[in-house]
Amino acid sequence: MKFKKLFLSLGLATALLAGGCAKQEKQSQPVLNKTQVIKKAQKSFKSGEATQTVILGTDTDKQKVSTKATFGGNPTVFHINYQTTSKGKTQTSEEWADHSNHLYINGQSSWYKAKLDQVTGHTYADLLDSIMHNEMLIDPPAKLTDAYKMKRKGNTYILTANLKDKKIMQQAVDPVFITDTQSPKQQKVYRQLEKAGKFQSMTVKLVVKNQKMTSFSYHVNLKVGKLMKFTVSQSYNNMGSQDFLKIPTNALNGKPLPKAKPKKK
Repeated sequence: MKFKKLFLSLGLATALLAGGCAKQEKQSQPVLNKTQVIKKAQKSFKSGEATQTVILGTDTDKQKVSTKATFGGNPTVFHINYQTTSKGKTQTSEEWADHSNHLYINGQSSWYKAKLDQVTGHTYADLLDSIMHNEMLIDPPAKLTDAYKMKRKGNTYILTANLKDKKIMQQAVDPVFITDTQSPKQQKVYRQLEKAGKFQSMTVKLVVKNQKMTSFSYHVNLKVGKLMKFTVSQSYNNMGSQDFLKIPTNALNGKPLPKAKPKKK
């Protein structure tokens, strides 16, 4: 009986030691410095969600244009939910885009197919550059990396920055102006507002957890005239959640998009 108790005690001690070692091993990740955290975030990613937003307005009235793109698959496809809110009314659309530069549009009762650039004014390559290869994340300017301030909680690193560098702010808004659009005219409006506006400030936040990027966002503020404010944003989250994303068959079988009838003069 004594031997049995002894063996049980030894087994319990071994289990406790093994559990303690496992716990210690789990927490044994090396502490990263700021440069190492930024490099972890620069590694390419297969999938996730990206949201681009442009807000124009005064204290009493706002217009918001946003593109939420879920991306993933091989080759990468984009599932896009586009939303425009103005004067209390919201319009939405659902679309898919693929490497063949095709756009598949949900017409509610039917799916339609068209050339991406002919409808929106930007190409599939523009989407890749804007979302998958965004310069603020993949190849950040030195002034941005220098401005980052870092906080660490365990294996989570949070980098934040505040900037007023016009050149960096112009670089940040450029991809949003190209792909947060549903018509070639929309991008022209953005450019006109940018030209008339004055860049004021930019905030950036990067989160790396367990040596992988979990989220990234930036917001650029401009002032147009005395009363109007212009905010341009891009953000990422749910990284690695859509590695096997595919366009549904009913969208791929969409009908050719009917051509708009010419307006009567």
